[in-house]
Amino acid sequence: MVGQTVLVLIVMFAIFQLKCIGNLALVVALTLLQGLCGMSFGFLISAVCTQERDAAQLALGSFYPTLMISGVLWPIEALPWGLRYFALLMPLTLATTAMRSIMLRGWGFGWSDVYLGFIATCAWIMTFLIMTLLFLRLKNK
Repeated sequence: MVGQTVLVLIVMFAIFQLKCIGNLALVVALTLLQGLCGMSFGFLISAVCTQERDAAQLALGSFYPTLMISGVLWPIEALPWGLRYFALLMPLTLATTAMRSIMLRGWGFGWSDVYLGFIATCAWIMTFLIMTLLFLRLKNK
């Protein structure tokens, strides 16, 4: 996961030449936490599904809507009101806002957009891991 994060950051800054006004350490930390969040979601999927085919469908079926609704590809402000509130519950939404605030505005950890992105990501990691443990315990009984 660390190698993938380094590769993504190299592509972002060296190849695409994106500018980072803010603290690069915050960008790296948030990227690593989001990778860990994705891995813990994968653990949950593997605990829930019994067949690889089902896991692949569940992973892909949840990935693209999450990507579209969370503000990564489409701005949250352009979503209908009902979807905006739903988007705030997605794992990527607050982290995306935090990443934009760090890179484009130069904001640090003292701004609510930034620290809420970190808190939400850590909360999602814990939620996925706890749900994984619960499913595994139920499965083994």
